[in-house]
Amino acid sequence: MAEYFAFQAALCFSIAHIFVRRGLVNSNALTGSFISLGTSAAIFWLLALALVPLSTLRAPGVGYFIAAGVFAPAIGQTLGYVGMEKIGVARSAPILNTSPIFSSVFAVFILGEVWTRQNMLGTCLVILGIIVLSSSKPAAGEWRKKDVIYPLLGAVAFGVSTTLRKSGLMTVPLPLLAAAVTVGTAFVVLLLIIRVRGGRQALKFHRQSDGWMFGAALVNTGAILSFFSALNLGKVVRVEPLVACNPLLTILWAAIFLRQIERLSPRIIFGALVTVAGTVLVVTAR
Repeated sequence: MAEYFAFQAALCFSIAHIFVRRGLVNSNALTGSFISLGTSAAIFWLLALALVPLSTLRAPGVGYFIAAGVFAPAIGQTLGYVGMEKIGVARSAPILNTSPIFSSVFAVFILGEVWTRQNMLGTCLVILGIIVLSSSKPAAGEWRKKDVIYPLLGAVAFGVSTTLRKSGLMTVPLPLLAAAVTVGTAFVVLLLIIRVRGGRQALKFHRQSDGWMFGAALVNTGAILSFFSALNLGKVVRVEPLVACNPLLTILWAAIFLRQIERLSPRIIFGALVTVAGTVLVVTAR
């Protein structure tokens, strides 16, 4: 079942990426995160209040979910959306999904796991993929190579969050509660970010874009719950490779549905494939 939930998460994440990219045409990253996290938080908490005993909120392991929410989705997802806005979904999504690389690094130092040759090979492939993606020609409009830093930092945030989520689920094995606390915390952090960025003026609502963003939020809600369910049932090294495959699906959807927004060159596709291959090598290393 862990593999099923992981693949379901990958499918939902890839669809959400396409919806977000559509929405960003007349909106911005902060607005996308606000709609996405606000919708997900509302859904998760309504379900949690109805299905999960409130006494579990006093469990020590809940603190892991709160910390995880600060790193991702709040910071990680917002940086990912900024990356899509700056360099396009076809480049940003594969880079954002190098987060298992960082999860592995944290596992070495925090959990005492061994860094094998397969890990090293995977890391080299991921670095190569990022270089290929960041040096390719723009898909549509101008972009700056230094903007690759946004999805890359987002990947680090997601890597930290994944480690914290798994630690929390080991003590409080309730995926719905974990999702509610994590996303709820992320939404609070996002509200603080929006306030610092200028409050209501930092948001850019648009009727057509809001529809795409809300659709992405619903799909992303399913993706988050599926991811937590997969983590609860299986090991990170088995779950992450399947979830990390979502850039391949994203590129497929982009080629079909985003022809007027982004053009996919062979170089972009090659960079995405190399990045995903490296990620899979790292997270499947024994």
